[in-house]
Amino acid sequence: MTRLVNVVAGCLGCSLLVALAGCGNSAGAVSGKVLFQGQPLPAGRIVFLCQGGSKPVLTADIKDGTYSIADAPVGQVQVTVATYQSNFTPVPGMVQSPDMPTGQVPTGPYVPIPARYGVPDSSGLTYDITPGSQTKDFELTP
Repeated sequence: MTRLVNVVAGCLGCSLLVALAGCGNSAGAVSGKVLFQGQPLPAGRIVFLCQGGSKPVLTADIKDGTYSIADAPVGQVQVTVATYQSNFTPVPGMVQSPDMPTGQVPTGPYVPIPARYGVPDSSGLTYDITPGSQTKDFELTP
């Protein structure tokens, strides 16, 4: 009987360690807003770096201040945010939309943000993903 109790306790302990490792088999859907100085970030990219399990990296585009990541593994993540200044060079013979200014990509205006937000160890952004749908907004400061 003591051996059975030890085996059951060992299995429960292993299960608990796997659950605490983060970014496991359960999934959550995370969406929200990314604001810079109180305004929606027009365009950019948000990255979730899982801290446990197989440590997958999840990315989503930021459009008009919003992002959405489906099927995110449950657990703690570090978060980075980056914006990009795009240079668009038309290909000869390409038809350009009349509402698209020459030399720009229609992704939203470029808003520079501090470089620290693009580095996991300095962004200061983290989140704990739980099962199911959830909303998480991120407020960036200068």
